[in-house]
Amino acid sequence: MNTFSFKNLDFFKKSNSLSKESKDSSPQGHKKNKLKFWVRIIQEPFVFVFIFVVVLSYFLSYVPSRSLPALQEGEIASKDIIAPSDLIIEDKETTEKRIKEAEDSVLPVYIIDQNVFLTTEEKIREFFSAGRELFKNNVTTKKIEDFKQTASEKYGIEPTTNTIKTLVKLKFNARLEEILINLIGKISEQGIIVSKNLFIHGEQETGFTIIKGDGSEKISRIPEIQDIKESKEKLSEEINNLELSQNEKSLLTQLSHEFISPNINYNKMETDARKEKACSRVETVFYTIKKGKVIVRKGDEVDQEAIKQINLINKNLEAKPNWIINFIGTFLLFGLLFIILWFYIKSILGSQNALKNFVMIGITLVLSLIFYKLSIFLEDTFSMSTDFFLLRHSESYRYAFPYQFSVLLLAFLTQTHIALIVTVVNSIFVGYLFKANLYLVIFSLLGGFAAIYGIKYYGKQKRTSIFRAGILVIAPINAFVIITFHLISEKMAFLDVFASELLMGISGGILSATLAFLFLPIYESVFGIVTQSKLLEITNSDLPIFRKMAMEAPGTYHHSLIVSTLSEKAAEEIKLDSMLIKAGSLYHDIGKIKRPEYFMENRTRNFDMHKDLKPSMSTLVIVSHVKEGLELAKKLRLPKKIREIIEQHHGNSLVKYFFEKAKEKYDPEMHKIGEESYRYPGPRPKSKEAALIMLADSVEAASRSLKSTTKANLKRVITDIFNNYIQDGQMDDSNFSLKELKSIANSFLTTLYTIYHHRLEYPGFDFESKMKLTPEKIIKSNDRNHKSTK
Repeated sequence: MNTFSFKNLDFFKKSNSLSKESKDSSPQGHKKNKLKFWVRIIQEPFVFVFIFVVVLSYFLSYVPSRSLPALQEGEIASKDIIAPSDLIIEDKETTEKRIKEAEDSVLPVYIIDQNVFLTTEEKIREFFSAGRELFKNNVTTKKIEDFKQTASEKYGIEPTTNTIKTLVKLKFNARLEEILINLIGKISEQGIIVSKNLFIHGEQETGFTIIKGDGSEKISRIPEIQDIKESKEKLSEEINNLELSQNEKSLLTQLSHEFISPNINYNKMETDARKEKACSRVETVFYTIKKGKVIVRKGDEVDQEAIKQINLINKNLEAKPNWIINFIGTFLLFGLLFIILWFYIKSILGSQNALKNFVMIGITLVLSLIFYKLSIFLEDTFSMSTDFFLLRHSESYRYAFPYQFSVLLLAFLTQTHIALIVTVVNSIFVGYLFKANLYLVIFSLLGGFAAIYGIKYYGKQKRTSIFRAGILVIAPINAFVIITFHLISEKMAFLDVFASELLMGISGGILSATLAFLFLPIYESVFGIVTQSKLLEITNSDLPIFRKMAMEAPGTYHHSLIVSTLSEKAAEEIKLDSMLIKAGSLYHDIGKIKRPEYFMENRTRNFDMHKDLKPSMSTLVIVSHVKEGLELAKKLRLPKKIREIIEQHHGNSLVKYFFEKAKEKYDPEMHKIGEESYRYPGPRPKSKEAALIMLADSVEAASRSLKSTTKANLKRVITDIFNNYIQDGQMDDSNFSLKELKSIANSFLTTLYTIYHHRLEYPGFDFESKMKLTPEKIIKSNDRNHKSTK
C-alpha cells in the first residue's frame, strides 16, 4: 500500500524558456538552424539505411571484368587474343633488374669510432695514476696481486706480475705513459678491425667506404686496413725503433698489446639507407599495350612472351570491374531487408534507442563482410604457401571465417532478440557471398545461436565471457556441425581434409571471439554503451579516486555510499539498471574533492569556510562542484551516462540556503535578489537514473538535519523534497510517472529507517546522562577544549 501523496502541484507554472525557444532571425540564429538541419539529417534512419546498403552491396556484388583466357606455352590459339583497352603496364622484370644493379653499386659502409682511442687513453692515464698512487709506500706481493686484479676488472687488461714489478721499479714513469698513448693513437688513426674475416659483404671485390670521426669518408681496400694482429706487429716494430732500454721496450710492447682495441665497425644502418636511396632513384619502367593489339593470332603457337602479356593484362583488368547491374539488384534486395530491420527494431526499442542500435548493427555487419572478404583473399595465400597437410586445403578455410563476430559482439552489448536478428541477417549475407552455399548458411546460423547462448550462459559481468563462449560453446558446435555435414553427404572426405575442416571450425570460433573481444571496448566508447563489466570495473572501491575521496573528503565519500544504497534499492523497485545507478551514485559528488572543506559533511573543525564569504560567492563554490566533477570524470574516462548523471544530479535547482541568506542580508523585502544567480547551471535530469540520484542525494542530505529520525520525520523529509523538485520542474524531463515516484519514496523511507533504526540500550551504560559540573570543572573543561582546537 502506498503511503505517500504529492499535493499542491501547479500544472500551469509559467515557463521561462519562451525567449530561448523563440525564433532567432540573427546570423547566429541562421547558423544554429543550419546546424540543426544537419543534426536532423544525421538522426534520420533512412540516411543510414542508404549508407549501409550501398557499402554492403558494393562488397557483395563486386565482380572483376572478364579477363583474357589463360593459355599454355606451345598451345595453338583457337582465336585472336586482342588487348581490350590501352594499358600502361609496369615492366617489373626490368625495373627489378635496375633496382638490383643500383643496390649492388653501393659499397659497404664502415665507421672509425674516435671514442675508442679516447677511452683507451683515459684507461692508460688512470692505470698509471693508480699505480703511482698505490706504490708510493712499501711494495708488497699482496699489493702487486691486488693491483693486478684491479687492472683486470677496471681496465680490461691482464698484465703479468713481472710487468707490474718493472713498472714499480720505473715508478710508473710519466714519459713511458705519453709514449704508449702516442703509439696507440698513431696506429688507431689508420683504423683497426677485429679480424679481416669479418669482411663478408663483398669488400674483397668492390672495396668499402670508411667514414671518419669528422664526417669525411674515403673508399678503401682490405689491405689498407689492419686487424688486431697486424696492429700489434706494427706497434712492436714502432717500439723497437725507439731509443729506449730493452726493459722499457719490452714493457711498452706488452702494455700496448694489452691496450690496443679495434675501432672500425660495419654500419649496417647507413649501408641500408644508402642502398634504399639508390633504389629510390631508379624510375619504374613501363611499356604500353595499345587497344586492339593482337597478342596471339588464331592458329599461332603461344610463346612465353605472349603468356607474359596476357597475365599482365588480366592483372590490370581486375581493377576495372563491370558490376553495375549486379550492384543495382543487390542494392534493392538489401535495401528492403534493412528497411524491414529498421521498423522491427523501432517497434521493440522505441525511437530513442532504436537508431543507436540500428547504426551499431549496420556497422557491425559491414565490418563482418570486410572480414569475410579479407578471409577469402587470405585463404588462397595461406593454402598455397604451406606444405602442412592440415593447412593446404583452401576449401576448408571457409569454416575458419569469423561468422560469429557480429553476433558475439551484439549479444554482449544489446538484448537477445537483437542478437537473434543479427544472426539471421548475417547468415543471409554469408549465403549471398558464397553463391547460395546452404551448408555455410546453416553453419553460420547455428554458430550464431551458439554464440547467443554462450553469452547468456556465462553472463555479461566480465569481458572474458566472450572468449569462454567462443572456445567452450561456438568451437565445439562448429566441429559438431561439420561432422553432421559429412554424414548428410553420405560420404566421408579424406582424413586430412576432414581433420583440416575440424581444425578450421574450431579456429573460426576462437577467431570470432578474439575479434569481438578486441572491438568491444571500441564499441563501448563510440556508442556510449555501459556494460556490466565496465560498471564492475569503475565501482571497485580500491580505485584511486575512491581512496582519495575517503582520505580527503570522508564525509562526501560516506554520503555517496548512502546515496548509492538508497538509489540502488529504489532502482530495483522500478526495474532500472541498479549497477548503473550504483556507479552514478558513487561518482556524483567527486567534484567536491577539489575543495572538500567548503562542504558541511567534510568539516572537521568548528570554523566555517563560508563565514567570511558573500552568499553569492558561497553559491559559486557550492555550484562549481558539478563542473569540477564533470572535468574529473572526463579525465577518468568515465562512460557518458555516468558523466551525464554527474552533470544533471542537481538539475538547475536553487541553492536555497544561500539564497535565503542573501535575501536576509541584502534585501529583506525581496525586490532585488534574483534566483538565477543562486541556481545550479543544469541541465535538468534527462534520464530516470539521473533524476533518481538527484532525489536520493537530497533526501540523504536532508535526513542528516533531523534531530529525531522517526519514521514520521523521515517521511516528511522525503515528501517535502519530492514535492519541491516536482514543483520546481526538475522532474519534467525524466519521464517518471507518479506511480514510480511513490515506489521510490517508499523505498527511500524503508532504507533510511533501517539505517537510522533505534537499538537496544547497552546494559550498564548511561550514555545520555548529564554530568553535573562544578565551576572549577567547567573552567578546566573549557581550557581543554580550547587547547584541543589549536
